[in-house]
Amino acid sequence: MLATGEILNFAPTGNHRLDRAAIWFSGICLIHCLVIPFAVLALPVIGDHLLGSETMVHWLLLAPAVPVSIFSLWFGYRRHDYLAGLLIGTAGLSLMFIGVSHLIDRSVEIPLTVAGVLLVTIAHVLNMRRLRKVPPSS
Repeated sequence: MLATGEILNFAPTGNHRLDRAAIWFSGICLIHCLVIPFAVLALPVIGDHLLGSETMVHWLLLAPAVPVSIFSLWFGYRRHDYLAGLLIGTAGLSLMFIGVSHLIDRSVEIPLTVAGVLLVTIAHVLNMRRLRKVPPSS
């Protein structure tokens, strides 16, 4: 088993850059989702403004995450033939989309988004680990 520091210790080449970018998008989204509820509680004066603009912010965060994740995970799958990472990433992006679009209910937006972000991050870490094991193509 790899130590925590070794998981992300890759030379930033090829697909690894996309995986890292997707992990950063996921991290930004996660921080945003966890900080906003506290900001709304702590700052009642701007709480209405934050709540009114949340949907647009979530769409703006989701917009770059989807194509980067899909491309990176698909490219990785084609190289290492490990379907689990692609499926986990797809499930995560789906949860994020359902949360942002309020298809179920507005009250589950943050839990669905956080769960989706975590799944997407796991998928990209798995993708990078699998790509390390694939010899460079000639």
